[in-house]
Amino acid sequence: MLAATVTTARNGRAWGPAINTGCTSARLPNKKELGTWVPVNDDMEILSMSGELDASRVGQWIDDLGDSATPLDDENEVQIGVEEPQARVLVTKLLRVYRKLTRNVGDCPPATALDVHHHIDTGNSAPNMLKRRRQAQMKDQIVDENVTKMLGAGVIEEGNGAWGFPVLLVRKKDGEVRFCVDYRALNKVMKKDVYPLSRIDETLEALGGALLFTTLDLRAGYWQIRVAPEDQDKTAFMTRRGLYTFVRMPFGLTNAPSTFQRMMNGVLRGLTWVTCLVYLDDIVVFTRGGIERDVVELANVLERLSQAGLTLKLKKCQFAAKSMEYLGHELSCDGVRPLPRLISAVQSFHDQLMRWKPNALCIWPGITGALWRALGR
Repeated sequence: MLAATVTTARNGRAWGPAINTGCTSARLPNKKELGTWVPVNDDMEILSMSGELDASRVGQWIDDLGDSATPLDDENEVQIGVEEPQARVLVTKLLRVYRKLTRNVGDCPPATALDVHHHIDTGNSAPNMLKRRRQAQMKDQIVDENVTKMLGAGVIEEGNGAWGFPVLLVRKKDGEVRFCVDYRALNKVMKKDVYPLSRIDETLEALGGALLFTTLDLRAGYWQIRVAPEDQDKTAFMTRRGLYTFVRMPFGLTNAPSTFQRMMNGVLRGLTWVTCLVYLDDIVVFTRGGIERDVVELANVLERLSQAGLTLKLKKCQFAAKSMEYLGHELSCDGVRPLPRLISAVQSFHDQLMRWKPNALCIWPGITGALWRALGR
């Protein structure tokens, strides 16, 4: 029997009183949920419901949060995994309340309402201006199209500083071309931000025992963070049309992931590792209960994102799914396992390795060391 208590978390641990009313020793199962903690800080608001959760009570609770009747413009894009009728009703009503999170704002979403800026500390290093690389005319046209789009969206502006770096076009798996800037020379002289990213293995272990999953995807997440005005000239890139600097945080900067992860950890502080996990712009909300509880916990996450002025890409979000892909793994109520296509690639590589070097069995465990836990499930 567990009692409600006020305690202080230290080094990731919080102590609470427990009483064994039986005559024999008892052992709690692994990943057993013992209760829900609520922070008492004034700046850590958590939405909650008292009493037993059911669809009608949760629906009324959502109605009290805001306008849940006016349909969304892109309501048909909402992806809901479970087939229960009340699941679509509850999730849709909740998204209507937080419609500002999913509004279509074009190529560039508004910057976060938080006082967050990306700083580029280069110390006493002299400005670096690299030569623009010659490339095919077709690639120059792609660069021009991206520049026009980013100028119109307010992501970049014309620059006149002493820094400048060449443009790179990287082809993605789906065949599309991604516009990038070669910031390697800048990254070499930049003071490193060692803010840690979440360990993927710890993230996946925390999802054990979950029954429903929701993944949220930020719309152009990096572009929702401003570059500090005094550092914008350091993001300059060159094209045949001229010199441009980023107003929003670009890809390719060595400290960009740390800046983004720090912001997201602050936005979801008190919820991470309890009801949600965040790895850069990928957020997963998990619950060990039914759809009603899942909606309540999702509401807490949406409330935090709304307060931060962040924007989601609705068509890439998936709600209340019993299984889904996340960080290269398949999540389900049965546990976490690597994606089948990744396993088949490893197995195929093993066969090729043995044909190429039959005595390579001794090095095979080292090659697959990163997957040994997942493969053992």
